[in-house]
Amino acid sequence: MTGKPTAAENSTEPVPFFTRIRRTLIGGRRNPFDPKVFQHISLIALFAWVGMGADGVSSANYGPEEAYHALRGLTFLAPLLAVMIAATVLIVSASYTLLIEQFPTGGGGYLVASKLLHPRAGVVAGSALVIGYIVTIAVSIVSGVDALFSILPPHWASARIYVAIFAVCLLVVMNLRGVKESIMALLPIFMIFIVTHFVMVSFGFLTHIPHLPERWVSGSQEAQTALSRDGLWFILLRLITAFSMGAGTLTGIEAVSNGMLSLKEPRIKTGKRTMAYMAISLSFLAALILIDYFLFDVRPTPGRTLNAVLFDSMTHGWKFQGLDVGNILLWVMLLSAALLLFVAAQTGFIGGPRVLANMAEDSWLPRRFSHLSERLVTQNGIILMGAAAVFFILYARGNISILIAIYAINVFVGFTLALLGMSKLWWTKRKGGGHWKRRFIICFTGFAVSAFMLVSMVSINFTKGVWLILFVTVALVALCFLIRRHYREVHEKVEKIDEILMTLSYGDAPVAPQPLESNEPTAIILVEKYSGTGIHVMLNVQRLFGPRFKQYIFASVGAIDSGHFKGVDELVELESEVRKQAEKYVTLARSYGLKAEARTACAIDYLNEIEQLCLRLHRDFPNSVFFAARLLFWKDTFWSRLLHNETPLSLQRRLMFHGLQFVVLPVRLQ
Repeated sequence: MTGKPTAAENSTEPVPFFTRIRRTLIGGRRNPFDPKVFQHISLIALFAWVGMGADGVSSANYGPEEAYHALRGLTFLAPLLAVMIAATVLIVSASYTLLIEQFPTGGGGYLVASKLLHPRAGVVAGSALVIGYIVTIAVSIVSGVDALFSILPPHWASARIYVAIFAVCLLVVMNLRGVKESIMALLPIFMIFIVTHFVMVSFGFLTHIPHLPERWVSGSQEAQTALSRDGLWFILLRLITAFSMGAGTLTGIEAVSNGMLSLKEPRIKTGKRTMAYMAISLSFLAALILIDYFLFDVRPTPGRTLNAVLFDSMTHGWKFQGLDVGNILLWVMLLSAALLLFVAAQTGFIGGPRVLANMAEDSWLPRRFSHLSERLVTQNGIILMGAAAVFFILYARGNISILIAIYAINVFVGFTLALLGMSKLWWTKRKGGGHWKRRFIICFTGFAVSAFMLVSMVSINFTKGVWLILFVTVALVALCFLIRRHYREVHEKVEKIDEILMTLSYGDAPVAPQPLESNEPTAIILVEKYSGTGIHVMLNVQRLFGPRFKQYIFASVGAIDSGHFKGVDELVELESEVRKQAEKYVTLARSYGLKAEARTACAIDYLNEIEQLCLRLHRDFPNSVFFAARLLFWKDTFWSRLLHNETPLSLQRRLMFHGLQFVVLPVRLQ
């Protein structure tokens, strides 16, 4: 199948000035029917690792440091803590690899909890993940700005919050251009960070292997002193606290399973490879940095991060022909670390809009969040994520301490519910044989670890801002239930109309298919699927205008949203279904002796495409009048306008400016 242009692409009308500016910034229109477009915008494992794993990898800048600080002098626990964090990363990643196998089209914790537990559990997981991704953006941006300003003159510090907001806006524009384009621009930063940090932490560990016996002896002495002074339970509590503070290291894992549709085919293989890259890099960096802290006996230094102290001690005195190579390398590492934190915000911009789109498709959120832009991205979701991240930055006044306290809570809510659902799945398959036991153990272990860390984080940080994030999450869940209830009530009322009108029998004066005459009075009825609403419009046109219209055209445009944009085959199926539904109206009209035909199309920009279709129809049938149905509520409120796109009224305004006659017929919902 070759790519075919939409009506908007064929239009010869001049492009408005602001449209030209927007396309210059975020790029031109993409044709979703072009088979190459999926190959162009999909991500290989390396690019997916950059876009989705940068959040976890960048946590090496603050995760191990926060965990090490939480030990509060009990540094002999650092090697054990490193093993615990690395093992947790590997366990949760292994669990999510099994999740990818079961849900290759993506959806992450929201879809898993909805399908395997209950839709209500799904909306809790989805709401938690949306807030989690928003905070991910805020934390990454603010951390990056802090790291950047730490190497700039101190008197510039007052501009930090403005730079943070500007960085969010810049990433919004980059993501509106498309996921792959934004990742390609950030790839060099990611690779510089990976190479320099992998080499240096490995160098630090290997060069200090001879010192292991010495550090082991001193660590054993510290452990005996602490055990006699504080007791075993105190030491265990300190270890658990430090373990929970390192939870930010795992926040990028969810993004892979959630963004499977962004990956190149075969998606399962690409997803598993991406998860492997992420798990290895996360566990390796987090563990070795903590062990290097222990081996180098790193101590906090005012105004410097522990990583800066560690890498400075490694590179101190490195010179080549009078050039301070060590200091140059240190600055490269610190600058790449600061910039990587900006890259890490990509996790939120990739995962967040996808969760919003999935929830919108299930009517938990306004359906406009599932709509794609002409660049084939979920534009509304990207803009919302950016705006909400700016809100959190302003709320915290750019203070990273406030944001870190609430950072990983909601991500672990998603982990816990998703892995509980996967554990339930494999337990129910135990009678089927196979490898269910191994998979159940992996998923249940991941669930237990995630639940433990969630409870620990809530208990430790509740008074430090966790209460606020929980309140916001509960409020979003409540809003989702209100939206779902509204859509369900509207659906039930529309179904009553369908029950009455779709039982309408065919007429007894059918006419054979025949070409329509261009100069005959023509009623052009805009329809969606075959339903009582469309039949209502057709019958009311006959009731109001009698025999004036000699022929009828049923025009329908299928909206390509995130639920349909999965491949060319899905789009072909959508196109076929739209035509099939429209032809049902044609069959009904012809059974009553009316000449009729259908005109259909599929497009991303639904309103613009149907406008172009109407203009073409009017050129072919100048003696025509357009009709559409609009749901009429007892009160026209902001709530109804938010949840319903008001397409008939918007289209009426557009076509009337072109001089066309457009009649909106109300469908009353009692």
